[in-house]
Amino acid sequence: MNDGAKKRKKFGCRIPTLGQVRDYFLMNRFETEEGELFFFFHRSTYRRSQSGDPIGDWVKAADRWMWNLEN
Repeated sequence: MNDGAKKRKKFGCRIPTLGQVRDYFLMNRFETEEGELFFFFHRSTYRRSQSGDPIGDWVKAADRWMWNLEN
């Protein structure tokens, strides 16, 4: 099982709690405040992507968020 699959298994694909998001961002060497920004941003958009589709995997969305911060 690769590292990404382990993360998904641990955190699941349901709507995360704020604590889960903070932990995930810390685990990936980001500040908890950035996790909070991610959490509240997606909560304000009713957990939908920019195209309007529901976010099925919050871990993928968080990974994309972190990737965008680094690039």
